[in-house]
Amino acid sequence: MRKFGFYVALAVAATIPGLFMRLTGMHVTPVLDTLIFGGALLAAGFMLSWSAETAEEHVSQGVAMAALALVTILPEAAVDMYFSFQAGQHPTSDYVQFAAANMTGSNRLLIGTAWPLMAILFWWRSGKRAVELRWENSVEIAYLALASIYSFVIVLKGRIDLIDTIVLIALYATYLWRLGKLPRPGSGSDDTDDDGDDENDLEVGPAAVLATLPKRAQYTMMALLAIIAGAAILFVAEPFAESLVATGTQLGINKFLLIQWISPLAGEAPEIIEKLL
Repeated sequence: MRKFGFYVALAVAATIPGLFMRLTGMHVTPVLDTLIFGGALLAAGFMLSWSAETAEEHVSQGVAMAALALVTILPEAAVDMYFSFQAGQHPTSDYVQFAAANMTGSNRLLIGTAWPLMAILFWWRSGKRAVELRWENSVEIAYLALASIYSFVIVLKGRIDLIDTIVLIALYATYLWRLGKLPRPGSGSDDTDDDGDDENDLEVGPAAVLATLPKRAQYTMMALLAIIAGAAILFVAEPFAESLVATGTQLGINKFLLIQWISPLAGEAPEIIEKLL
């Protein structure tokens, strides 16, 4: 419990400098601004991840995983929404490219780095060379395939419009509805893996400690973590995005590539780091 308190305190403390600078309008240098605001977004990602992982104990695992995936990308999604909004306000500006850079960078980091890393970690810990997919994973795979197929429609059109928004949101909503039909943890059969351990046991870390608290305390901590993280994302996304652009200008680095590689880390890094630990 003491270690859990340390991690939470550390994450909250990491958001304070960024929130203070945002509320006071203070700036240092573009590079330091990027580090401070980026650190706040990264800490927010950890807090959201802990809160969402704990929710696995209260809803079906599929829904929890879908919610976790959605929640943990909020830091990078907030940055992308800022770039997209600015692109709409200034259609001829570089913000159009910046929004594309953030989005494509997120997908490249996830597919090109996170997925292979998960396979490597699985092999490292279990000694097995392949991750075996179960029948329960068919829902996730099927809807991932549908979304991937539809992405070619967007490429062929050469644009993303409101129709795409409606289709993709409907697809995700249907996906969540289908996952909601799956059994909750501990509610029936197939809740154990081959060695008899509970498949839904949380891994070691803050989320595991949080799951041991009484239900009321769990809900309170989950809400507090989500509120603090949400406030950090709301206030820090804009200055972080602008500090990245300014950093590229100051260091003479291609701003498109800088945003493509750095911005998505705020959303993807917490999950990867927790797996490594």
